[in-house]
Amino acid sequence: MRLKSFADIKCVVVGGGHAGCEAASASARMAVPTLLITMHLDTIGYTS
Repeated sequence: MRLKSFADIKCVVVGGGHAGCEAASASARMAVPTLLITMHLDTIGYTS
């Protein structure tokens, strides 16, 4: 889905670790416009 503006986003997940990816995935599966923010794309989905 392509968003027209940031006003369309209904869920913001901060942190691209395991839990953040799970939260963003669950939100998106429920058709909620979701934004996932992370500082390091090379470690997205990693656990600590």
